Amino acid sequence: MAVSVSLGCVAAMALLAGAGCSKAPESTASGGGTSMSGSAEAATIVVTRAALESTPQPWVLATPESAVRSYLAWTSYAYRIGDSRVATDTMTGDEGVRVDAYIQLNLQKYQLIDQELASIAFGKPSIEDTHATVPAKETWTYRYVSTKDAGQTVAGPYSASYDATYTVVKSAGGRWVVDSAAVKALGAVK
Repeated sequence: MAVSVSLGCVAAMALLAGAGCSKAPESTASGGGTSMSGSAEAATIVVTRAALESTPQPWVLATPESAVRSYLAWTSYAYRIGDSRVATDTMTGDEGVRVDAYIQLNLQKYQLIDQELASIAFGKPSIEDTHATVPAKETWTYRYVSTKDAGQTVAGPYSASYDATYTVVKSAGGRWVVDSAAVKALGAVK
């Protein structure tokens, strides 16, 4: 079953576009994109009900590693449904802009990325007071799906491996959130 979600799209400084408003269909309890710089033109994206209902476990922000796991789960969900707002509690505002920009880049291509973390191995984190760096080796599977035909694969499936380093900061509430990710692909990424 397909569900339409309306998003306003803005083309602002290439990748740094804001995602616009959204409207969920009558029986769906899902929101839509975030409006960072206003709404210029409305675009309709269609995602499956299964994609909307595939919410991750509640985030756990007690340690730098648990914050990274939560960030990865919730940004993957945001990418799958085209709504960066759902992941904002797992990251800083600056990282939120980067996540939203990637969603906007895909929306400009009439696609969303449906990705799944296949494996992750953390290295030893470096923690200093309210800042931490968390190294990780990750393997992902992913595909690109149409924003016009719910669930239709337009490219993939693919797999990719990365060496990543996450910068994680402790917020005023004592919760760890991801501030940035430095990622090096180990092989080709499509």
